Amino acid sequence: MPKGQIKKTSRTLLIDLPLEVLEIIFMNLHPYDLRNVMLTCKMLKELLSKNATIWKIVCKNDMTIKNSSDNRKCDLLTMYDKYRISHNWCSGVYRSQVVINHHTNYMPWLMYYNSEALLVSTGSELRSYNSNRKGIPAANYMLWKYDVPKVRRYDVRTNDISRFIVDRLIVCGNRDGCVTVLKFYDIKRRPKLLCHIVDCHGNGTAEVSAVEVIYSEQACVISGSIYSPSLLLLFFNVDDNDDNQENNINVDRQEIQLSDNVGIRCLSLNDTKDKLAVGLNGNSKPLVLDVNARKLIINADSTMNKRQAVRDIRWHNENIVTYVTHSGNLQCVDIRSNEITYNVMDPFQSTLYCVKSDGDRAIVVGTCEYSRCVLFDTRNSAGHTQMFFTQKNLSPIYSLDFDSTKLIAAADSSVACLNFKVNLRTTPMRDYSERFEYIIR
Repeated sequence: MPKGQIKKTSRTLLIDLPLEVLEIIFMNLHPYDLRNVMLTCKMLKELLSKNATIWKIVCKNDMTIKNSSDNRKCDLLTMYDKYRISHNWCSGVYRSQVVINHHTNYMPWLMYYNSEALLVSTGSELRSYNSNRKGIPAANYMLWKYDVPKVRRYDVRTNDISRFIVDRLIVCGNRDGCVTVLKFYDIKRRPKLLCHIVDCHGNGTAEVSAVEVIYSEQACVISGSIYSPSLLLLFFNVDDNDDNQENNINVDRQEIQLSDNVGIRCLSLNDTKDKLAVGLNGNSKPLVLDVNARKLIINADSTMNKRQAVRDIRWHNENIVTYVTHSGNLQCVDIRSNEITYNVMDPFQSTLYCVKSDGDRAIVVGTCEYSRCVLFDTRNSAGHTQMFFTQKNLSPIYSLDFDSTKLIAAADSSVACLNFKVNLRTTPMRDYSERFEYIIR
């Protein structure tokens, strides 16, 4: 080779490799390395952001947050966006804002119905809110409000809504001892009164603290009270073609005695509507009732304790019930074996008020102090994954709901929304994932 002549060598660029080879290379990288690869050029960014197979393999050990188990909206996010947003959940990367303020000093209850509308009970009013262009529910986008019928009681009870459920019908349990059933065709339109059932427990002397509904050939509303050991089943027929059925409904009442001298605080039906989980007011474990056979699948007589209470209960999947207790425990029980499959304590050992599950790995609970929510991973029984201080007050979180991108939490006089669909580089991190060690001196 003549002196001074540069030898030409052939080079193969990364983007010149076959797609199959690129996939094999990327499947062996860490998620952080994949994000760096996406910053190199548009072609690789597009390839990685749209390739679900790569992210499923790379992130198989990471927790991916899904919609809550009673949210039936289809999640249309790509696998890359699911990983990115779930990473924000676990790392404490979000933007928080108070979306609703109210001046009714009652314990609010909420439901983010299929991510379409946010329903919030404030006092005796049930309100529905739409989302803005960013997908965040907002007070100035109120769709409708409904003031439920009330019965005046000459005692210390208020007439606000204790809890409500939405499943083809809207059923509200009221502290004045009544149940209100509303009929709707579109959650964004104001519902109509179907029936108002008075004096449900103890001839009206006990409040209705929990409700559920089964809507098949005949509607069945199930109600419970913290002052009554019996479940009340209310059967009635619903004519979908009759909008003025209020005065033509006959209600058949049946009672199921569950246990002696223990009230009912919360109820939850599974997806097939054949099993009912019951949280008791004087017990640290729930009951599970076969609705069709009217027999208990799980009995909790051995754990009765007047100082304990199951404050909220949900179905994690068809076989596992998850619940939170007054003593600060989050537990999951397998109804097939009656064994505890998951048991963890709140990081501050505080009372837990509410719980929601995504049916896979994520469980979010609301605590009794500092407007705090806690995220848990069911694969990790050593402690929590992340904590979120949703608002700047000391109130408990009475109710919460979430989908894959948002967490909505209700405190004393406000509702906050935490948006996790944000840019990691421009959003501050609020990481409270550290474990706490309690030392008794």
